[in-house]
Amino acid sequence: MAIAIRPYTEDRISAVKAFNQRLTAGGIAPEFHFPESNVPHWLPKHEGRSIYQQYYLALEGDDVRGAFILKFQDFLLGGETLPIAYYHLPVSEGIVNKAYASVGVTMLRSALKMQPRLFALGMGGFDRPLPTMLKAMGWSLSAVPFFFFVNHPAAFLCQIAPLRQSLARRVLAGLAAATGAGWGGIKTLHRLRRKGTISNLNTEPIESFGPWADDLWKQLGSRYAMIADRRSETLNILYPSDKSFLRLQVLRGSEILGWTVLLDTQMQNNRYFGNLRVGTIADAFSAPENATAVAQEATRFLQQRGVDLVIANHSHQAWGNAFKDCGYLRGPSNFIFAAAKSLAEKLAFESKQHEVYFMRGDGDGPVNL
Repeated sequence: MAIAIRPYTEDRISAVKAFNQRLTAGGIAPEFHFPESNVPHWLPKHEGRSIYQQYYLALEGDDVRGAFILKFQDFLLGGETLPIAYYHLPVSEGIVNKAYASVGVTMLRSALKMQPRLFALGMGGFDRPLPTMLKAMGWSLSAVPFFFFVNHPAAFLCQIAPLRQSLARRVLAGLAAATGAGWGGIKTLHRLRRKGTISNLNTEPIESFGPWADDLWKQLGSRYAMIADRRSETLNILYPSDKSFLRLQVLRGSEILGWTVLLDTQMQNNRYFGNLRVGTIADAFSAPENATAVAQEATRFLQQRGVDLVIANHSHQAWGNAFKDCGYLRGPSNFIFAAAKSLAEKLAFESKQHEVYFMRGDGDGPVNL
């Protein structure tokens, strides 16, 4: 029977539950199951909002054989405001039953018909099934660089996953933490990379984003080749005051240079960060020439809160240089940006890929952080 792509409606909830049960029986972890409510818990569609999610199902008769999410949002692309969609959580019964191996391609082609300017973000690395399929279908892919700053080296050496993957590494990391050699080495690396400190800066915690954020957006948004809408209305939807986000203005005297959104998370047996207390620079915005100032103040704020490690992903070259200038080290990234053909052509991907603006706050947000 042919596969039909339809919006997820309330009458399909029981079919989605049955779909997830078949995934469970095939050994698929719950984190890859599709939501069992047809109304998105994050970014539901509301009248007048340009940022929202919609769920879609791949149906064979009354049975669900696949599902995906589209997040719709306005972007500035080459100075022009355009609706662009984020392709998220595509899951197909083909991962447990080869009879449905083509469902993933069917879903992607349907999503492209709805919105040709489509992108994907994250995905866990180039070798994962989704980016492999996207590349085969002619999408353009690049890694969003990952930066980290170690505030407490002993905790870092004892907890970070790559140093715990073998007995030899665990022993060496333990010795480095116990003797202080690791502490000295990491601190020296950060100090050698840091290009001084920018003075006369301060931060101001904020409960929400106001007209001042709109002013920054109007002045500076077009400085980036591609960037998601960061007007105050959108920011207050993405980073509400009733969540654990830490929102800061970064100022020089009375001049607002930019803003940042941070997280301070105590990890519990995390597969990457163990039990570290991780500070995340989830989002930020300023002129490219003020990126170092914003990164410096965001890092200082998280250090003073006592986090063990500060992390950030950023696709823009000026911001990457800013993190390096603040002493950050660059690590391997599994956070991938993929642009469909129509979007890649509009962007001029080959020449502009390092001028797009993506952080952890984009896509499906700073999940698991």
